[in-house]
Amino acid sequence: MEFQKRHILLIIVIVITGILIWKLNTSYSAVDIGYSGRNIISGDKWGINIIEVGKVTTEGEAILTREVSTIGTTLNFDVSLFKPGDKVSFDITVGNTSSLPAELYALTLVGLSNTDSEVIDYTILPIDSSLVHEENTNGSIIKSGEKQIFNITVSYSENVSKMEDREFDLNLGSTIIYKQK
Repeated sequence: MEFQKRHILLIIVIVITGILIWKLNTSYSAVDIGYSGRNIISGDKWGINIIEVGKVTTEGEAILTREVSTIGTTLNFDVSLFKPGDKVSFDITVGNTSSLPAELYALTLVGLSNTDSEVIDYTILPIDSSLVHEENTNGSIIKSGEKQIFNITVSYSENVSKMEDREFDLNLGSTIIYKQK
């Protein structure tokens, strides 16, 4: 009987230890430091940031109600669009101050519901095609010291009937995602 209790206790200890090791392992693997791991060389650093927000232009009655704020490659801003044809547009410049080349991986847009996106066009597009190098046909590569310019546009579709016409106060954001090349 005593042998059976020790045997059960040993099994419980082994199971709990296994669970703890598994939890530590999955927690560690969830940490993303932003590098692919294949190019990490002593002395290299990663530095891709929005370095400039250009002049904001508006059309119609559109208003930029909160200035464009940036952190790294993420930007946030608020706009009000009152009628079809209203539009807000501006350029941003992303710079590579690192010692590593960076490849454009994805452009994300947040802040529009599915219903809003039926009448509001929100885009972010690279406008400097000279930075699309031969070694990458899918996206842009920014080498160390280079810059890339993007245009952000938010517009109220002119194809909206008077019945659907309403005011939009939008909190918008975008992140430009690069990966180490």
